[in-house]
Amino acid sequence: MITLTKRQNWKIILGLVLGGWLVCLGCEQNDRTLAPPTPPSEEVVPDPEVTMPEDEPSEDEPSEDNTTSGSAGGESAENSPTGDDHEGSAQPLSEVSATERLTLLSDSFRTVAKAASPSVVQVAVEVRPRAHRRRLTPDLSEEELEELQRRYGPLLDRLPELQPFFRGRRAPQQPDYDRYNVPLPIGNASGWIYDQQGHVITSHHAVVQAEQIVVMLHDDTEVKAELIGSDPPTDVAVLKIDTENLTPATLAQQQVEQGDIVLAIGSPFRYAFSVSQGIVSATERHVGILGPRGYENFIQTDTAINPGNSGGPLVNARGEVVGMCTAIASRSGAFSGLGFATPVDLIREVADALIRDGIVKRGYLGTVISDDRGVLASFGAEAGVLIEDLVEDGPAHQAGLQSGDVITAMDEEAVEDTATLRERVARSEPGQSIRLTLLREGQPAEVQVTLGQQPVEPEEPDELAPAEPPGPEEPEEAEALAKLGFQRLVALTPEIAREHDLETSRGILVLGVRRFSSAAIAGLRQGHIIVQVHGREVTDINDLREAVEAADLDEGVRLRVQAPDGPARFVLLSLQ
Repeated sequence: MITLTKRQNWKIILGLVLGGWLVCLGCEQNDRTLAPPTPPSEEVVPDPEVTMPEDEPSEDEPSEDNTTSGSAGGESAENSPTGDDHEGSAQPLSEVSATERLTLLSDSFRTVAKAASPSVVQVAVEVRPRAHRRRLTPDLSEEELEELQRRYGPLLDRLPELQPFFRGRRAPQQPDYDRYNVPLPIGNASGWIYDQQGHVITSHHAVVQAEQIVVMLHDDTEVKAELIGSDPPTDVAVLKIDTENLTPATLAQQQVEQGDIVLAIGSPFRYAFSVSQGIVSATERHVGILGPRGYENFIQTDTAINPGNSGGPLVNARGEVVGMCTAIASRSGAFSGLGFATPVDLIREVADALIRDGIVKRGYLGTVISDDRGVLASFGAEAGVLIEDLVEDGPAHQAGLQSGDVITAMDEEAVEDTATLRERVARSEPGQSIRLTLLREGQPAEVQVTLGQQPVEPEEPDELAPAEPPGPEEPEEAEALAKLGFQRLVALTPEIAREHDLETSRGILVLGVRRFSSAAIAGLRQGHIIVQVHGREVTDINDLREAVEAADLDEGVRLRVQAPDGPARFVLLSLQ
């Protein structure tokens, strides 16, 4: 493991402390000094205004060239009757020059880079190139192929090697030798050594398509790596290399805070083992890059992170890994001041699970949840997580949770949003019992839930294909419905439900939604079924029309809608 000597620690601390005192880097004289800090008085006085120190010597302190102040005879302060003789004493901290302070700060960064770099690796992702593209053109019908043959047949006869590409299929007489091709690199990433057993941490997205992975160590040794496991929800992957004399990274035990100095080490644009430096801009960022099933709690940094840094470590001023470089926010594809790193405590949990089990086992509640403040307010809750739907026979369903319940706490810890609840549930063990504090129909309640195990690859609900109107259209909808964006609606009947293979025959089927309307922005589309308005079931157009017209459209009308062959959810439609 990486450890810094006592002398290295002193250099880092002294460099960072003195670096904070640096002022006026562009001054002409580098030997100008800062005024020493005024000793605290025993009397209680108001805090002074915080300002940058001036570069010129203060009136109460002589300059380093020993020029005098207020003495016609040129007598220096050191030689005055009341002055102390400082000759031969150690140089005060305040008299360290700007150049020396810069040197100490530079030395501290150098020490961190030297300590952390041996644990960093470059990851080359390789695939076997295909000699023949299988699908240059889409599959064509026999009639279309005949027409193309009639038009371009003479050309194809002269160039028979083009025929398999032209038709979008491989020539039958050609064997598939592609599996013997030499792997070629298609991507470059970074990583870091996790332990002495040869486990290496990198990004899932960097290696997910790899047919072969080659890791280059800090001493330029190249070794093939095996993918032990990866976890798309956190973008963490674990590789295994078989070699000796490894230098595992030291993992930080404390979480970073805003303003902390950090360094990123990796191979941006294939420039191996590059180091960049910045600070922690923010913590606990959720940017949505890992998708709706991802778990994000990113460290935001202004440290330069570019393509190729993915998987590399973000280290603190002690050379300890605090995170893994994962993503950037950029319009150009290159660094623009916004980088994101996965925290090391999450990486440790995921990596240990992948090494032990090959997968990450997470707690599972079995709910469809939302933290839309407008919808929550309609249930009388200022914050929390709304249960919109439940997985049939899932843990929440079996425990008696209901659609419309608002979860406000888990095991007596407040739950403010969906990200917090998802992370806490996921970090719990399958089979663990948790206590949820609820708001049900405006009244507090508690439910004990035994968590299940989250499916590794949950299936997406199938989409209902657009269809022609299943029956006679209703008359033109009321003005309130039209304002919200509903253009065509029909009341469900058993016949209509059977015709379109719908599981329910109660509710209002949406057949048309106006673009950019409140309904469209809320995600409603053809095939959705409106089943409730403000908790009241609706079975025909008149029920829906009356309920909507009775609502204040500026405040919003809450609908419960059933997705096509998918979960139900609550939406709040308004004209504001």
